[in-house]
Amino acid sequence: MYGRLDRILPAICLVLCAAAAGDDGGWPEGDPAADTAGVNEGTLTFLTVEPARRVLHTRNRLTITGDSLTSGWVALEQCQGNLDPVPAVEIVYRYHGLRNLRVVSSTAVASARVKGSSVQLTDVAQGGEVCIAAEVQVLRADGAGGYRLQSGPFHRRFLDGYYPLRLDYRVAWPDTRLALVSVLPRAQPGFAVQARPDALHIETLFEGKLTIELQFESRR
Repeated sequence: MYGRLDRILPAICLVLCAAAAGDDGGWPEGDPAADTAGVNEGTLTFLTVEPARRVLHTRNRLTITGDSLTSGWVALEQCQGNLDPVPAVEIVYRYHGLRNLRVVSSTAVASARVKGSSVQLTDVAQGGEVCIAAEVQVLRADGAGGYRLQSGPFHRRFLDGYYPLRLDYRVAWPDTRLALVSVLPRAQPGFAVQARPDALHIETLFEGKLTIELQFESRR
């Protein structure tokens, strides 16, 4: 979640990226200059206590198909919820491969439109939400007969500080073709992992920068 934060309001940027994207973006609720003590400077910290301030909520859904194993393209559905009220927001997607980006729905937002690899929002009301869909090229063969999927770094950043972010992360795949071997980070307080033969669900509340890496083995 990032963008060009050197712009003055009313334009705010929220950037969402994958593997090796930039670090700038996101924003905390309220005036960051009034609350800089103890701000996280990027170290990943899982939280087990709900923060007092509003927390941005990202819901991420990735769907791997049989064709993904050849092309690397997977379907993405993503919602950004509990947005702060602002006159304008630019959500920038920094994936190495991104296509067919589109707005699926929005709530408490005057307008939401796609411009290149970004979504432009205007007049976001308190608790606003926007949902998009796209295809992203994030599945990679690992050279040993398996596959690796990497998502992130997820983070919510303003200037030099990182603020809490709630992430609901789900991945589905054809269990006749793939088997999940490992998940990084490993399950721990503040980072709950539930896995089935054909799907994964992670729920986490954290500060700092989070990258999720899944390793699969081929069943064929």
